[in-house]
Amino acid sequence: MVRCVTWNVLTDHYLDYGDYSHVPQQLLQRGARLPLVLDVVANLNADIIGIQEADFDLVTALEATNQWQVHWSPKDGDEPDGCLTLVKHGIVISDFWSRFYSDGSGHVAQSVTVGGLPFVNTHIMWPPDTHGSVQAEELLEWLGRKKPAVIMTDCNDRPHGPVRAAFDEAGFVNTCGFMPTAFVNGKLASLDLLTVRGARAKHIETDFEPTRIPNTTCPSDHIPVVANVETN
Repeated sequence: MVRCVTWNVLTDHYLDYGDYSHVPQQLLQRGARLPLVLDVVANLNADIIGIQEADFDLVTALEATNQWQVHWSPKDGDEPDGCLTLVKHGIVISDFWSRFYSDGSGHVAQSVTVGGLPFVNTHIMWPPDTHGSVQAEELLEWLGRKKPAVIMTDCNDRPHGPVRAAFDEAGFVNTCGFMPTAFVNGKLASLDLLTVRGARAKHIETDFEPTRIPNTTCPSDHIPVVANVETN
């Protein structure tokens, strides 16, 4: 059994793209949320964490903690962020891969295999009905249509949307249902998935409240989604 987490941490580089007028100005300064993100990561009691929107500063800070096996896959092109998968020291990783989607977006997926089970971390591109659905289908091809796997993602798709439908039809079961996981432009949204195929998994309740984030408790506009997953 491993405890895994998916979390979009909101890189500073994207703070100009949304409405963060509800956020105290001191938290919007470059680097101000980094120590808070490190605190959350340290206190999640997780074995595997899939982080989206990880930038170089966060990767460097997490490497310096010496608590994790750190796998960072920056996006292709000029984008400042990428996907970061953390695995606790002592846990054996039998395979790792990182791949760019073929649509030229620069978006990336990465996978670590632990206990015979691939844990895939990716940030699906908006909008879901065009870029997102294409990336979801390509990811499913990479994984194989019936093989067990865990997908940890900000899927940029609401309930009943095409990205979620692709994963559901491929046999994945979303551990957190339609619970709100993000606060986007002043509205709650269910955007994040920790979805599993071929393994038992259970969503773990947390104290993170998605309303009016980022704040000092949750320094991103997404909350961490946590589940226990059985491995071989």
